[in-house]
Amino acid sequence: MIDNPPAKRILVVEDEVWLAIELEDALREGGFDVIGPAASVRQALSLLNDERPDAAVLDVTLGGEKVTPVALLLKSIGIPFVLASASDAAELARHDCLADARNLGKPTDLVKLVEVVRGL
Repeated sequence: MIDNPPAKRILVVEDEVWLAIELEDALREGGFDVIGPAASVRQALSLLNDERPDAAVLDVTLGGEKVTPVALLLKSIGIPFVLASASDAAELARHDCLADARNLGKPTDLVKLVEVVRGL
């Protein structure tokens, strides 16, 4: 009998409830386990303190704050991430930790999201 490898665990950081649910559902249907969704930097950092994802999907603007502390932590511990954000390239370029990240935009193509996360 062949055991299937455990599902990759993906952290989702998104403050808009319906978008968070869409991202979570698409990733679960794609065979991933989802950590979160986290709606704030504080919540995301707390989840990262308790669990270690294989990758992450980040929105850039969470209410009035930027996701940069989360991105910096992910980079420092070697966890890849992709952005699902309406932020444009100029906005992302202002933050070194986000400047070279792939941004799938909003609205996010959920099929493409699953495909990209599989490749992380």
